[in-house]
This record gives sequence, structure tokens and C-alpha cells, in this order.
Amino acid sequence: SKRLAPMEECVARLQRAVAMAADAGVSAGTLAPANSSIADAQDTLDEVRKLVQQNKSREATERATRGLEACEKIDSMVLKARQDTAERKARAQLVSAAEARIAQTAACVDGARQVVRRTGAGRARKAEAMEAKSALDSAASGLRQARELLAQNDPKGALGLLDAAQADCQTAQAAGAQGAAPGKPASAPVKPRRDR
Repeated sequence: SKRLAPMEECVARLQRAVAMAADAGVSAGTLAPANSSIADAQDTLDEVRKLVQQNKSREATERATRGLEACEKIDSMVLKARQDTAERKARAQLVSAAEARIAQTAACVDGARQVVRRTGAGRARKAEAMEAKSALDSAASGLRQARELLAQNDPKGALGLLDAAQADCQTAQAAGAQGAAPGKPASAPVKPRRDR
């Protein structure tokens, strides 16, 4: 039968595709339906071979045609499993990156909060103190929203907010430091007067 060679190639191709998918990290559980279907395709191939040996070419062609159609479906199943696994891995990397950036931004916000407190406690320049406070509020808000997006399984959105929050945080630190810069002492220690 003219369909025998394509059927053999399809089964061999599917076996290679499943092996490559497993090597790419697709779980055995995910590949189980494909493996079961490949076993069915192998059985169909064996039936087609027997029908060819029995000179039942019309029946062999019909079975091989149905087997090839099933083969294409299995091929799609394996491809989808591979794509799903790749997407899960990419999402996990995004989540990991977002978690790391959240930790960095939280540390920055804590540092900026201390700078702003020191600026507010002293005789800092009012404009820089206000700018630092505004940038700090914006950074803290961005950090909070990024945490919410990550909890809602949107690591890409979280990373976008973290870029802005990190920039706001750095602005808050710079403005706070500038507001308390030398020449405008933040809070000069008062020396106690000694009575003689």
C-alpha cells in the first residue's frame, strides 16, 4: 500500500517528538495520552502491514488513511504539550524575576523612607523634602500594586510597575539627600550650655 511508508514515518516521527518533548521538560503525565495514542497508531500500522500481506489493499489503504489522520492529531497534541510547558517555564521565570525585583524595590523604599524621615526631621529645603515625599509615596504605591498584580498571576504587569517604582524610589532618595545636603544642615546637634 502507498500509505504504509507514510504511516511508518508518522509513527517514528511521533516517537521522536515525544522523546524530544520529554527532554524539553514536558511531564510524563502530560505525555501519557500521546504515548497511548502512539501505541494505538503502532497497532494500526501492524494491522495495515497484515492487510497488505493478505493482499487486502483497499482495506489496508482505508486503515492507513485513518491512521495517518490520527497521527496528525497526536502530532498536534505533542506540539501543544511542548508549547504549554515552554509557556509555564517562561511564566515561572517572570514570576521569579518579579519576586526578586519586589525584594530589591522594597529595600529601596525602606532606605528612601529613612532618608525622607531624616530630611523631614531636620531643616531641609522644603521643595526637596516635598519632592522626596511625593516620589516615596509613588514608589510605595507602585510596589503595593506590583505585589497585587503578582498575586493575580500577572508577573509582566508587576515588572512594569516595578520599573517605575524603582525609578521613583531613586528619585526619593536623591531628593531627600539633596534636601539634607551640607550647607543646609539637617539637624545640627545642640551643645548644652555650661553654667559657671
